[in-house]
Amino acid sequence: MTSRTQAASRQQTCRITPIAMAVGAALLTLSSAHAQTPATVPAEPAAPAQQQGAPQIEPAQPGAQTEAPANTTGPVTVHVTGFRYSIEKSLDQKRDANSIVEVVTAEDVGKFPDKNVADALQRVPGVVVTRSGGEGKNVSVRGLSSELTLTQLNGNYVATAESNGDPSRSFNYTLMPSNMLASAELYKTSEARFDEGGIGGTVILRTRRPLDVKSGSGFLNAEGTWSDTTKKTDPQISGQYAWHDESNRIGVLIGYTQQKRTIRTMGGSTSNWQWYSDSRANNPSVDVNGQPNGLNSYWWGESGFYNQDGDYYTNFALPTSVNLDVVTNERERKGGQLTLQFKPLRNLNMTANYFRFDLKQNTQTNSLKIPEWSIARFNGDGNYPGGRMLDHLTFDPSGSIVTGAQYSARPGKNYYCSSAQAGAAGFTNTGGFGPDDCTIPTPQIAGNISREKALSQTADFELEWKGDSLDANIKLGRTWAEGGPEMTLGMPIKPRRQNADGSWSLGNHYSAWDLSGTPTMTFSPELMANLRNGIGEIDLGSTSSSWTRNKTDQNYAQADLTWHVDKSNWLDSIQFGAKYRDGGTNRRTGNNYWVCQGADPGDYDSRFQNGCDVNANKFRPDFLYSEELGNLTNGLKASAFPAINYPAYIAHLNSTYGPMQTRNEDNFVYNVDEKITSMYVQANIKTDRLRGNLGMRVVRTRQHADSTDQVDYYNDYFFDGPDGNPAPCLPGGAPAAGAPAGSGCTSGFTVLPDSQTNPASGHISTFVVSALDRTYTDYLPSLNLAFDLTDTLLLRGAASKVVARPSYNSIAAPGSLRNFGQEYVDDRRLIGGGDQVGWFGTGSNKELDAFKATQYDLGLEWYFTRGSVLGAAVFRKNVSNFAVPVVRDVTLDIGGQSVAVQNYSTSAGGRDAVSKGIEVYAQHTFDSGIGFQANYTYNKTNQAAITLSNGQQIGTSPLVGSAKNQANLTVFYSDDKMMLRASYNRRGEVVNGLVNGLNVYDEPYSQVDLNAAYNFTKELSLTASVLNLTEEESRSRLGNDTKARYYSSGYAGRVAYVGLNYKF
Repeated sequence: MTSRTQAASRQQTCRITPIAMAVGAALLTLSSAHAQTPATVPAEPAAPAQQQGAPQIEPAQPGAQTEAPANTTGPVTVHVTGFRYSIEKSLDQKRDANSIVEVVTAEDVGKFPDKNVADALQRVPGVVVTRSGGEGKNVSVRGLSSELTLTQLNGNYVATAESNGDPSRSFNYTLMPSNMLASAELYKTSEARFDEGGIGGTVILRTRRPLDVKSGSGFLNAEGTWSDTTKKTDPQISGQYAWHDESNRIGVLIGYTQQKRTIRTMGGSTSNWQWYSDSRANNPSVDVNGQPNGLNSYWWGESGFYNQDGDYYTNFALPTSVNLDVVTNERERKGGQLTLQFKPLRNLNMTANYFRFDLKQNTQTNSLKIPEWSIARFNGDGNYPGGRMLDHLTFDPSGSIVTGAQYSARPGKNYYCSSAQAGAAGFTNTGGFGPDDCTIPTPQIAGNISREKALSQTADFELEWKGDSLDANIKLGRTWAEGGPEMTLGMPIKPRRQNADGSWSLGNHYSAWDLSGTPTMTFSPELMANLRNGIGEIDLGSTSSSWTRNKTDQNYAQADLTWHVDKSNWLDSIQFGAKYRDGGTNRRTGNNYWVCQGADPGDYDSRFQNGCDVNANKFRPDFLYSEELGNLTNGLKASAFPAINYPAYIAHLNSTYGPMQTRNEDNFVYNVDEKITSMYVQANIKTDRLRGNLGMRVVRTRQHADSTDQVDYYNDYFFDGPDGNPAPCLPGGAPAAGAPAGSGCTSGFTVLPDSQTNPASGHISTFVVSALDRTYTDYLPSLNLAFDLTDTLLLRGAASKVVARPSYNSIAAPGSLRNFGQEYVDDRRLIGGGDQVGWFGTGSNKELDAFKATQYDLGLEWYFTRGSVLGAAVFRKNVSNFAVPVVRDVTLDIGGQSVAVQNYSTSAGGRDAVSKGIEVYAQHTFDSGIGFQANYTYNKTNQAAITLSNGQQIGTSPLVGSAKNQANLTVFYSDDKMMLRASYNRRGEVVNGLVNGLNVYDEPYSQVDLNAAYNFTKELSLTASVLNLTEEESRSRLGNDTKARYYSSGYAGRVAYVGLNYKF
């Protein structure tokens, strides 16, 4: 039996096998001009020490020669650097590891293969990324949600924060500067020594330490970024410096990066798809094949409807609103690292780290919306042949899905702006007539502005002691993060104006939308001119501010011991240890607001849009940009795109009402606290051909979650006049005589104050805090084996039980229960409200069990020559418990009374899900310097049962986050002077959570990226990249029966980077 050593694996003869020749025949024709042995180039400094089971590749040494004597008969030893060095080192770590692991290694100091860590990880088999503004943000592995991917920094949890959303267990990769990393490791199988939580996989991000690199070494980098959606260039600078004394006992490493980036995303979306029919009981929602599909049908009209020509529509699906959005993010990312290292003895090493990742972001969203306000009249408010403003609906081939709509105010036709006008015209059913019956209130010119930040910090200390037969490692640390907006504001404008005599002026006479291809809107040619002439009104009822801020932290202490067994033919070492973690998350919500002049700044009910200023809804042309939005390269089409100038509007508010105020909503509680104790033992085995590990991890979790349920009673909306009908506003927009203090004017009617404390308000709120404490213990065995069938053929197998805790939102998101009274619903219908009488709501499920799975892996890897592999792996994950969003009618106890809550949105437990698949991959570099990397993943998931806490099965759901197909292909050329690389990534269809009763499906997405580098000298190099070369757009839909039920799409741009890198 021949033992395969690590050295032998790295210095085999560089010959081309027949299979490799077949795979690369097309590449060889391109490489004839480069068919000689590449010249020697200096190597990078050694990377930081890796964990056991992940040896390092031997880099070329300065001055080493690669040319053998002319008459040699032995193999040629080729020393490599740059991108080729990176992928060969990564492959060696994969080969020598006992677990199934993928490794991405930096090409050189400060030169990670991709600009974003998530983008680099997506090029390995089985990884799917979600993007934010074109950048990789979250990582999903092998068909499971990104919340089931555990991300660690140097082997420990790193706290993350969202700049504009709820807390998440999923790491936000936009916070992490990639050039600070030495490597990223993705463990697809579990080991007892690893923290639990990575059911999908565990990503370990590794940074450098000063004693592992040359003293006085480092890098400086300056770069510019350009995007076709912004047409501007943003700067980036970064640097790193390491020093240690001549005895290699004391070292310091400091790194810093700062990047400014303007991201402009364009696209469309739909809101609240509903099924319209004359009776939802007798005509329930169906898909394009006529099968029941569960689409929501809680619309307020309770019937089909007519268009203006008397044509009747029924039994179809329609979005409540179609939206076009242009989102501009001005991001500034900063990252810092300070590492101190002290080695007083040869076998004693102490390391202290501090990491700081800072993201600041100003976001402005400009939107055009066409809601169903103008669509027609319904049963509840006088459905009649004559409609409202609807001209025509366009359908998909099945006739059950609306893909387009057109509305117009027809010249010469009489329209009625009030019940009185309708009655005078002879209508017997005059309920519901209002300004939406005589104007085109679209496009609603909307959006919001927010100023956001996210900060993640980690401080840790590590002590390593290596004895003759016993090693010890102690880690103490704290990681904490916080994020959220400092201010937000949303304000919409409608293109119409009520005149002093009560009549209405129209700023737009035609609106149309089409979703059959690129989301498109068309308006009257005079829209922009009318807006510039002041025809518009501010919708105060939708002018608001609401922000969410979050904090996450964890303190940890860990001790690990490794006993090296001497006199054993198979047992190499035994590892055992314990860890304690104490952390949690907290979410706070609040508002920014302005109060009317003379009012108490702390009185939230005195905010300007709540009725204290009769002129607050007056539109001014300077609230819009003087020109419509331009450079709409992809993602949407609009005949005109007026946009709100939010900085100008905020300046108006400050000058009119004084400084902005901030209010914390203390009634909204959201807390999760977790105390986790774990212990493990792991035996590492090694023979001539067999190696691996067998272990057990025991984890005890003590979890506390508390949150608020808000109960809202919406009893009334408009102030009623002496005749019992909603009272019109007085000329000039003042509330009607006799209205309660704080009343305002909306769409020509007097609206009651919206106050939780004012008895005259039609809206009353109460709050109830619910909490739950739980303790549970998990026993997690694991087995990893690697067997050398030959010196080049490796067989792998693994089995383990894994666990992850439910997402924070699933167990702690505040609930909302809303009761809409008949009078409130009737009033809201006057101005296009879509509410229905009864109880509705959302809420968390604190009784959700932890995610649990048993997983199996089997792989075969053929290392047919140095730096080359051809392999395949099969995997299966049996997920016995997971969380899935559901929407259904339930009975709840509210205030001691049992009530039926319609359309209740919460989380339920999924049972017996399976994610299984196969990965195939290949990598090879020819002597010419041309090479390739390719992989394909097929992932199949089943429809798993969904059960409530009482065990009742209520349906089935696929595993959220899974993609059936994924492929990557990278072709590169690398020599001592240059590197050229083209990468293609294709991600298949991804299934997401429920919206309006149907799953959201992300349609397949592919992207081509180009990278290039040229070395002027050993120290100075030029780098360039183009991301999304082919200008791809993302797109998603509702349901899996057709692509016609459009949900959203977006285009984040084609991005180019050019920079200089100097290493010393």
